[in-house]
Amino acid sequence: MTLDITDKTHLEAAAGRVDSLDIVINNAGVALYDDLTDPSALQQHLAVNLFGTYAVIQTFLPLLVRSRGSIVNNLSVNALAPLPLIPAYSVSKAAAFSMTQSLRAILAGRGVRVHAVLTGPVDTEMTRGLDIPKASPQSVARAIFDGVENDDDEIFPDPLSRSLADLWGGSATKVLERQYAALLDADQ
Repeated sequence: MTLDITDKTHLEAAAGRVDSLDIVINNAGVALYDDLTDPSALQQHLAVNLFGTYAVIQTFLPLLVRSRGSIVNNLSVNALAPLPLIPAYSVSKAAAFSMTQSLRAILAGRGVRVHAVLTGPVDTEMTRGLDIPKASPQSVARAIFDGVENDDDEIFPDPLSRSLADLWGGSATKVLERQYAALLDADQ
């Protein structure tokens, strides 16, 4: 379903057309070159990459709880380390990754799985001008569905991101996320 995720009326209209839902894939995103001197660039990135993703999740969450479905947030390796050419994008993706990790722990008790897709360069309009190796959108999509089927928390769907996957499971960030999630489990 294609819609403007920053427009509440679009989201409500879309939700009204859906009777049941097993998976939401948040794939909308904006990436503009900036240097963090213009606050409007940061606001635009956050509006789409963080708040838009959040709005989609909240809109469709009742259906996902009913189906015990999955949320897939297509993020970026820039959520882990900022790319200085697009710092506002990196900030917004880092915030969306933190939201993804938080929702993973919060929604687990309601039967909803939350996956983070940490992509490297993909051959899309967003990377059209960059002369770097890029994964095909088709191969990334296949890897995402494989990751959901395997119940992976984080999905590393392309060659660049897969180079990080082996290090991720034992990283300080992942260990701390598990410890924090266990605190929530202990309270319930």
